[in-house]
Amino acid sequence: MKRPDTIHTTRNRDPKSTYFRLLGYLKPYWRRTLIVLLLSATSAFIAVLPTQILGIAVDEIRLTGQFVNNSDTLQESSDLEFNGKPTGRVSPIPLSRPLLTASDYLHEHWFGEYHSTLFMLIFLAASFLIMHTIGSAITMTHGFITSELGQRLVYDLRNQLYGHIQRFPLNYFENNKTGDIMSRLMNDVNSLEQAIVGPVITFITDMFKFVWILYFCMKLDWQLTSIVLLVCPFISLCTYNFGKRIRKIFRSLREKTGDLNALIQDNISGIRVIASFAKEEEELKRFKGKNYENYYLHVRILRLVSTLRPIVDLITETGAVVVICLGGYKVLQGQLSAGTFVIFFPYLQMMYGPITGLTRFYNQVQRAIASTERVFEVLDTPADLQDSPNAVDLPLVRGTVEFRNVHFRYNNDSEVLTDITLKALPGQMIAFVGPSGSGKTTLTNLIPRFYDPNRGDILIDDCNIKGVKLHSLRKQMAMVLQETFLFNDTVKVNIAYARSAASEEEIEAAARAANAHDFIMELTNGYDSLIGERGVKLSGGQKQRIAIARAILANPRILILDEATSSVDTETEQLIQNAIYRLVKDRTTFVIAHRLSTILHADLIVVLENGRIVETGHHNQLLANGGLYSKLFEMQFNAQEMEKTETEATDAENPGLTMTQEPFIELDQPAQEKKWS
Repeated sequence: MKRPDTIHTTRNRDPKSTYFRLLGYLKPYWRRTLIVLLLSATSAFIAVLPTQILGIAVDEIRLTGQFVNNSDTLQESSDLEFNGKPTGRVSPIPLSRPLLTASDYLHEHWFGEYHSTLFMLIFLAASFLIMHTIGSAITMTHGFITSELGQRLVYDLRNQLYGHIQRFPLNYFENNKTGDIMSRLMNDVNSLEQAIVGPVITFITDMFKFVWILYFCMKLDWQLTSIVLLVCPFISLCTYNFGKRIRKIFRSLREKTGDLNALIQDNISGIRVIASFAKEEEELKRFKGKNYENYYLHVRILRLVSTLRPIVDLITETGAVVVICLGGYKVLQGQLSAGTFVIFFPYLQMMYGPITGLTRFYNQVQRAIASTERVFEVLDTPADLQDSPNAVDLPLVRGTVEFRNVHFRYNNDSEVLTDITLKALPGQMIAFVGPSGSGKTTLTNLIPRFYDPNRGDILIDDCNIKGVKLHSLRKQMAMVLQETFLFNDTVKVNIAYARSAASEEEIEAAARAANAHDFIMELTNGYDSLIGERGVKLSGGQKQRIAIARAILANPRILILDEATSSVDTETEQLIQNAIYRLVKDRTTFVIAHRLSTILHADLIVVLENGRIVETGHHNQLLANGGLYSKLFEMQFNAQEMEKTETEATDAENPGLTMTQEPFIELDQPAQEKKWS
């Protein structure tokens, strides 16, 4: 399986398949979705009825007569003729018969003292208000369910996306921009609710409304309706052509947004470096360039939308002109009642509403598809490190770790590790030593399965780690890295991260063991003090001691230390080193050693060069062998003595200055690697 080093792009994905795949996330909520559809159909039906009431009222007033001389006398005219034809209160308006029948019944049995025409108008007005009230109540209920459904879709999709991202190996994050990943997880997922759920439900409601209006219009006058519908293909053609262009721009916009987020994330994280090198103007120039790309794409989209809407409006207004001319002619010829004409014109606008809304819906769908594709690209990128179908929980281990002929490479690069065979017994401290790039860190990253070897096996207590569940494997390990990462939370939360159920007494005990308790109590709120993003409010040594306390509290069976004392002064280093000696007791410990003085008592020192084990043994054995380890140790010792001499000379010349940090030469430096080669 190809490793997910970069996002698996799907630019040629069929938009329809993308869209229907997204709608598939509504499947678990099919009952709620069905209710929404039923409410949509009902609200669409009720929304088109009040217009008919207006038409009925116009016809009744037209045929009933007018007030004569004064407003107190209303002439009955139910027997009037319309263009020579007796009305008989027969109207082509579908609601006319049931509403007028109901009005006559109520007037005859309950409200006979009122004038029949006046009561009929009051009844129509009340019906109009009742229908709008019912429609508003349904729309409100519909909105509540729809909004909750939309947020549920976002919730589920973001959970799935975040869970999938967490299963990627480390090289995925090394090869993809953090800001772009965040943009997909936040911006793109958010846009799905804004551009899919709401518009989809609105579109469905509009389609129901269109069907009802089309049905009523055909009953009112099928000839006029047929002519009006001739403009629909032109609207659809414009919508389709503009949509294709907009989708491409939306896709580019999402990518540029991801790039801009990545730049912002990098610059905010590296603001100290930017300030220290006075690069503010250059970074502002870079930001302006990325920001302009976003601005330009937004302008292109707005121009297209601004062009499309007037064209569609022009086409629909052409249909309106047809209704006015042809409909008016039919009224004059007595082929169409005035009330029907009054209904037909707003119905035309309501009919074109869903069609023009189709353009808006299509644009929103194109925007959503661009975002959805970026989300699905991540979901479709295989998570290489997964529990096998038959994976089992790793029981409490004793701590035997064995590498059997392990080979590893990143992607198609040259091998980083070659034929590593090594066995660590419970309670042993194994130190890895070697020049930069020799594979020390990579080797330790294979133990918790941050990566899987390309060939060979790693066993813990004779269990191949590929056959156990990742969670159960990593729960029995702890790592203290040279580059400490702390969360933007309190000291207490950071120490207890490895074991959230730990008591305050256990947290304090771990901090004391790491020599962190004293400086923690000097903070404003002690263990409840916020330490800022990545622990920015703490010094390097303080952050390192918090990380060590976290590892102590975890009480792991297997411990990995990447020069855990590299960021502390000499006095604190000795105290922490004593704490580490207590911590590693009865635990299998792997140490990446930059300072050889810290591993003099290691049970086994493994010397790596170019990804191969070139020496193993105790400190004294390796010195006696006169190999690479001996050269490294001698080089570091000589450099240390030279630094010490220079420091003493400086102190003699400047008595007010003192050195608080013991000078050490770090082995992981490219300049020294050249010397060793």
